[in-house]
Amino acid sequence: MEILGCVDISPTWILCIAVLFLFYAYGKKRNRLFKDAGIPGPEPVIYIGHFHQFVMKGAYIKEWEKYGKVFGVFLGGLPLISVTDPEIIREVCIKDFQHFTDRTNLDLDDYPVTKSILLEKGANWKRIRNIVTPLFSGAKLRMMCDRIDQCSCVLTNNFVKAAESNQSIEVKPYFGAFTMDAISSTAFGIDVDSQSDFKNVFVEEAKKFFGEGIQNPLVMLAMIFPALTPLFRALGVSTFSRSTRKFFTKVLNEMIEQRKADMRAGKTKRHDFFQLLMDAEDDGSDSQGGPQRKKMTNEEIIGQALLFFIAGYETTANTLHFVAYSLAKNPDVQKRLTEEVDSVLGDNNPDYDNIGEMKYLDRVITETLRLYPAVTGVSRNVAETVTIKGYTFPKGCSVTFPPLAIHRDPELYPDPDSFKPDRWLQKSEMDPMNYLPFGHGPRQCVGMRLAQVEMKMALARILKKIQFVASEDTLPYVGMDNITIHSGILTPKKPILVKIKVRPDK
Repeated sequence: MEILGCVDISPTWILCIAVLFLFYAYGKKRNRLFKDAGIPGPEPVIYIGHFHQFVMKGAYIKEWEKYGKVFGVFLGGLPLISVTDPEIIREVCIKDFQHFTDRTNLDLDDYPVTKSILLEKGANWKRIRNIVTPLFSGAKLRMMCDRIDQCSCVLTNNFVKAAESNQSIEVKPYFGAFTMDAISSTAFGIDVDSQSDFKNVFVEEAKKFFGEGIQNPLVMLAMIFPALTPLFRALGVSTFSRSTRKFFTKVLNEMIEQRKADMRAGKTKRHDFFQLLMDAEDDGSDSQGGPQRKKMTNEEIIGQALLFFIAGYETTANTLHFVAYSLAKNPDVQKRLTEEVDSVLGDNNPDYDNIGEMKYLDRVITETLRLYPAVTGVSRNVAETVTIKGYTFPKGCSVTFPPLAIHRDPELYPDPDSFKPDRWLQKSEMDPMNYLPFGHGPRQCVGMRLAQVEMKMALARILKKIQFVASEDTLPYVGMDNITIHSGILTPKKPILVKIKVRPDK
């Protein structure tokens, strides 16, 4: 084909040029989403968006704060609107929740996690939430405390043994093993005993759960080209570790069959989290899985149980190891906390009631979660285009609230990088939308109260016996420049090491 009578170009080349032009034009149009909606933000790279910056710097990029309390970025092809304005957060999480009911996810091959309360959507999510929420009532938590304390005693003994070496130790494995044992015992009635073996298969698989994430090249492609998600899902691409999902699904299926066999044999029914889930199982006799179904399917039971295993392990263990670091670096805080533990407990064991009397312990944990939130991003999907405070949130976008940016805002928290538990003395007077370690509203973390009980029981027990001491191996400071975000979990770039000392009066 001749162009202007002088250049001969084959139809194949013309087609290629046309395809490339359309590809370029589509990418540029996609990048205009936030400009057209009037939302500020850094200029995105075509198709890549700001993905490369997330990979290099993590989810918290301080220089983006110059765009204000609302700005838009692209995680590849996924449009994210970052919000730190408490009034907008309140609208999204509570007042206008009907437009933001679902969490944002890639919708890949993530079974059975997709059946959990974490990723379920719409009416199914609401139904499961209504079933699961009562399982964390005060009465249920009170029944779990004896088993949690047994696990806390083992943890304390392990720390006492570690003190004998007078060497710095990495505390995360100790707390990780404790939380795994506590979850296994209280929720599932099984004795994992990972505290005697940090390489226990339950712990090793739990560690791998978030291991794939965006490190998987195909997951990265799904982020850059969300339209191809159905193809990647058909190919079996997952956000989470395949081996972990397979391992826990097998274990949980075996537990279900064993408990059903025990019931047929007339054995006494257990009264733990897993049994309560099983009691809510849908046998298919009510509404045949229709919209009015009030019970859970076998798949949904496994989804909740898997989430409980993994989320309860990682987030609680992570927070506890940051508490240990903060106490080691602030001996005056540790001294005051130890005095409170001694005063409240005396010779008694920690239980649901007396840990509730430890107000300073509550402030220590609250301050730790401010500096090192258990989850570093709270996201909601925009179901319908909506305008809040003059900002237009387009349908299909994700609204995300970055706790790190909010929790370390000097306008909200004077001297934000310092560990000051007493800043929470007037907690009731503070805007709850400025504190988001567990989210807010109907999709707030359902296991929040159990996590707090576990942490308080463990700390009350171990501080009766030992102290955390900073050494030459202890990081001088854990701030935004030496922590990373791995699959939504805050992690120091170098392990936290402290010394353990047995209290001289014990």
